Amino acid sequence: MLRDNFNPRKVLLDMKRRLLIGAQESLPQSSVATNDIGDLADQAGDERNREVSFLLNGRFRASLVSIEEALKKIEEGTYGICEECEDEIVPGRPKVMPLDKLCLACQSRLEMEMSLERRAEEQLRDKQLAIEPEKEETD
Repeated sequence: MLRDNFNPRKVLLDMKRRLLIGAQESLPQSSVATNDIGDLADQAGDERNREVSFLLNGRFRASLVSIEEALKKIEEGTYGICEECEDEIVPGRPKVMPLDKLCLACQSRLEMEMSLERRAEEQLRDKQLAIEPEKEETD
């Protein structure tokens, strides 16, 4: 499956460690005690910190899930195998993209499908916007 000295498990565990450290460092420290009223600026700042923390934690969770899935694949012996066509992912690719689940051909096909879908949605939205004013005029 994978050749040379590349150790995907070590790389993934290092990614996980760095991710957890980054998540811990990004947690905002409240400048106002919960029983203090504080001024509006402090309250607004704390609320913004909570929002940013929530968004970051969502990204950290998604990345952590991807890392855990890749580690499980290593245990199962399926790491480096495309989830779509089940062909081997080019051996050098996991070194650069250790969380990839698809080979280049399947990834390209997926990106093309997503691009076409976005384009179709934009065209549909544009048509709906063009039709809506006419409906309002007839009502």
